[in-house]
Amino acid sequence: MTTTFVRRMARVSALAVASVLTAVTLTSCTAAEECAPTIATDGVASVVTATGALGTMPTLDFPQPVVAEAPSLHTLTAGTGDTVRFGDYVDFEAVAVFGADGSPMTSTAYYADQHERLSISAEGSLVAQSFHCQTVGSRVVLVGSVLDIFGDLSANGLDNDATVVVALDVLARYSHKAEGAAQPAQDGMPAVVSAPNGEPGITLPKTAAPTELRVSTLIQGEGDVVAEGDTIVAHYTGLLWDTGIVFDSSWDRDKPANLVAQDFTTHDGAGVVPGFAQAVIGQTVGSRVLVVIPPALGYPEGSSPQSIPFGSTMVFVVDILGIG
Repeated sequence: MTTTFVRRMARVSALAVASVLTAVTLTSCTAAEECAPTIATDGVASVVTATGALGTMPTLDFPQPVVAEAPSLHTLTAGTGDTVRFGDYVDFEAVAVFGADGSPMTSTAYYADQHERLSISAEGSLVAQSFHCQTVGSRVVLVGSVLDIFGDLSANGLDNDATVVVALDVLARYSHKAEGAAQPAQDGMPAVVSAPNGEPGITLPKTAAPTELRVSTLIQGEGDVVAEGDTIVAHYTGLLWDTGIVFDSSWDRDKPANLVAQDFTTHDGAGVVPGFAQAVIGQTVGSRVLVVIPPALGYPEGSSPQSIPFGSTMVFVVDILGIG
């Protein structure tokens, strides 16, 4: 595969991801409800087979040409992990080829340590809907027209009516927000409320900033314990104590971040600021953590981004959704 082809694939893939993220709904099945795919599972997708290990680009095989009268979905390999439902995030890799002759159309990068991530929505694209009710570790195939799966790509020189075969590897699933038991708030700390989708609203007290690290677990999750050096999957909002200005939020991107739970000042720049590392190490997956980081445990002089003046007290609300 040439570099030019990889770049072309990435551009088309970005269009698909963008369409998925334009509409996010948080309706989901409960554990007791039956999970039913929203895409037909009895169509032409069942003629497709694939070889290759999960997480690596598979070789697809099917009678050519294959023509989709309507979109259909077929599970090639059923995983044994968690079930993905609307409202979750999923890590995945995907490859698309044309049904006429099996020639390549687009693909994700298939990096071993960095996968695509998107929010699964009932109102999103067919790519997003394909993950609903699938289990982690599965490989599924979606067949439909270019228009059905990727939207109008006629400006890219593609025939919107052409059939496309897409193989999707389901590699990880994460909740949309922290899940667990609410914990009592600490005196003197910012007040935190949550929107229905979990995004926090933060009100700062009208007092001087703490001079020591303050950590308050607002929701206690029941998952694995975060160890130093773990890569956590987390939603976060960060703001300045003095001004209340939000300098960064993964919620704005609707994509949880991968963060290494270690002090970047002692690990050759890999990790997070010391106070953030101390706050998340020892926490459990599913937890929401409120942390106030004094300047001494923040960015050393000369290393902070422009949005965070040196000497700032930072406030973070962090939802720990998983360990990568």
